[in-house]
Amino acid sequence: MTVESTNNMTSIRHLRKGLSIYKTGRSPFWMVRLRDPFEGRYIVRSTKEESRIEAMEAANEFADSFHKKANGDLARKKVTSFEYYGNQLLAGQSAKAKLHDSDRKLLYRQKDGIIRHFGDYDVTKITTRMIREYLVQLDQTRSKPLADSTRAKHVIVIRKVLSLAVEDGLMKTIPVMPKQKTTDTPRHTFTDDEYKKFMKVGSECVTQNEEVRGVQITSHHIKMFRFLVHSFLRPTKGELFGLRHKDIKISGNPPHLEMSVHGGKTGRRVSVTMPICVPLYTGLRMPLAPAPDKGEYVWMPEYPNRTTAINTARRIFNHILTKAEMDYDDRKLSPYSLRHHALQSRLRASNGKVNIYTLAKNAGTSVDQLERFYLKNMAPTKGMIENLQLRDD
Repeated sequence: MTVESTNNMTSIRHLRKGLSIYKTGRSPFWMVRLRDPFEGRYIVRSTKEESRIEAMEAANEFADSFHKKANGDLARKKVTSFEYYGNQLLAGQSAKAKLHDSDRKLLYRQKDGIIRHFGDYDVTKITTRMIREYLVQLDQTRSKPLADSTRAKHVIVIRKVLSLAVEDGLMKTIPVMPKQKTTDTPRHTFTDDEYKKFMKVGSECVTQNEEVRGVQITSHHIKMFRFLVHSFLRPTKGELFGLRHKDIKISGNPPHLEMSVHGGKTGRRVSVTMPICVPLYTGLRMPLAPAPDKGEYVWMPEYPNRTTAINTARRIFNHILTKAEMDYDDRKLSPYSLRHHALQSRLRASNGKVNIYTLAKNAGTSVDQLERFYLKNMAPTKGMIENLQLRDD
């Protein structure tokens, strides 16, 4: 004897093309079934109605609401969608320089990324109001609102994506971007005395054979932190931790290293170091040891995974910081603080004579960034004041 399934549809009523209501043995309510032409599938919902007349009314209301949204905002073709142009943005950046990591994170964040929100929308349908609503939604999913600078980054990435649609002639203009407050926060940096203390305590850790999570602190790590200061590099995968022996050329008069930086924040550049970096670099290997492989990483080469190298270096840095009693609550120092100290100390040591444009270019930043984030709170030295007040008459 065949038992009829309770999932079988009964009492089917076709209301219009792609829309119908029906009942099953599992529920007293009428179900609505709507064909989604864009996805090529059916959408099924309960009308929550037992009356056929009321169920028909609910089904038509659901269909009208769905089609209004689909026809108004969603892309009919993949090549006009926001997701398509988001992929185009990353592909274009990869071809020019490794600038896409931060953009990729904002675009493809699983929970509330830009693609997750705007991906299916037609780029021509995106408005200022929609972008503003997206920013509000970002704050609603967090325990505390996003920082102004982070909100601004979201807006910048959205603008970049829409700019590509303008270039393709799909849009005439980009919608007005919601204005974001920008609050400059000067970087935390070492003072001269703190830097000297950090290096002194670091050397003591080496002498005492101290370990951090099973990794022994060696002179290699201390040289690396000192090299970071005198090379003006960022402690990132694209700069300090991406540096290979083939990227370095030793030059003289005065002695310095010429470094080819391939994955810098501002793209590729050639950067020069202070003289002390020459012995720091040449002293990395034993006198009778063979020359290193040109493709080998300069710093912490035992870690092929550079993220692991960065995390290990950060833990060693924090260990030295704690031992030196400089793990302040109100002024968080990080490996980046060594770079900030480098830029400030270079300007102070030159008594203001160093060309700030040359310094910015060599460090892979801009004069504006130097002034806003690195030098804003720097007190002038006696020599800088004297140079400022020189008379030329």
